[in-house]
Amino acid sequence: MSRVWFNGAMTEGPLMVDARDRGLTLGDGVFETLMVLNRSPLWANMHLARFQAAALELGLPFDRMIVDDAIAEVVGGAGTGHHVLRITLTRGSGSRGLAGNGATPSLLLSLDPFDAALMFQPLALVTATVRRNPASPASRLKTTSYIDNIMAAREAAARGMEDALMLNGEGRACCSTIANLFMLKGETLSTPSRDQGILTGVMRQALLASAQHLGFDTEERAIAPAELLNADAVFLTNSLRFIRPVRALDHQPLATADVSRLIDALCDSARLQCGLDPRVDLSAT
Repeated sequence: MSRVWFNGAMTEGPLMVDARDRGLTLGDGVFETLMVLNRSPLWANMHLARFQAAALELGLPFDRMIVDDAIAEVVGGAGTGHHVLRITLTRGSGSRGLAGNGATPSLLLSLDPFDAALMFQPLALVTATVRRNPASPASRLKTTSYIDNIMAAREAAARGMEDALMLNGEGRACCSTIANLFMLKGETLSTPSRDQGILTGVMRQALLASAQHLGFDTEERAIAPAELLNADAVFLTNSLRFIRPVRALDHQPLATADVSRLIDALCDSARLQCGLDPRVDLSAT
């Protein structure tokens, strides 16, 4: 069952959104998506730090105390198990003109059950024709202006694939439409660097820390798509799916070396934070 909090209160049914809300009319806002396990938002401090930094960079009013209180109210009434928490902040309603400010920001939280069976599932990728722009703030901030990712995802679906590999203007590998990209070669774990046009994911940061603790060599750098074809393993990470092995790219099979040590480390960290291993699906019991 969904739980929704909007501008100060829990609510049911359709929302009364101002027709001039800049989040609706211009995509002028930011958002975060968190996994909630056992009523505990996973890596919440990292998510909210990124959320606040993005809001401040875009000039959106941000009150951490209000956000924390709203999360507590929404999550407190949830059941145990897996949920997805979405937090959206827009500039609110305002007069016409791109440079304008909203009178009052809008804050929306929604909590929904999450199907744990979607985690860790292998997938195939197709290279999207849509390119990411490293010079654009939209490439590194989690804004509600998501049209590039949407078009790439629709392109992948039209071609019978589960997701798309997105490249930047120089033809370097960046990410998928919803996840960060990793490549394993021997004991070296590589991921595209921030200057390549990526959103720095929270799960990406958690994985890099875990991999270093496990003794992997880690590097953030430019990656050519051809390198993925010769890797021992390629996988995606995001806050809901954790690790998803990539079994093929543009119909070419990829090697799938064992990455269970990395999965175990992430799940152990989640269990310590939330009291529940994310691989335990309570809905199936």
